[in-house]
Amino acid sequence: MVKNLLQVTSTAKGITALKFIYLNLYKFNQSKPICEVNDVLVQWDECDLSNLPPLVDPNTVSMISHGKFSKYNDEDLPTTFMDTDGNEHLIADITMYKSSKRY
Repeated sequence: MVKNLLQVTSTAKGITALKFIYLNLYKFNQSKPICEVNDVLVQWDECDLSNLPPLVDPNTVSMISHGKFSKYNDEDLPTTFMDTDGNEHLIADITMYKSSKRY
């Protein structure tokens, strides 16, 4: 069974909370999206993923397979990220995100 890339949960006040998995955080470090945190737009810069295993398990890569995602505990995921101005924000406070690129 594959986990959803993004899980949206409803809170008591009717505000949705976004829950990010390892793949989301890894992709955010690459694409650097614009995030809304506490009604302020900031640009994602980086999230420290150094204490997690590689995104793809190197023992599962072959000539015909790109490999399987590494196993991790949700508790090991980081709770904060840095924006491009050097400020630290809680990942749980993100209410919206969009691409930083114009198409």
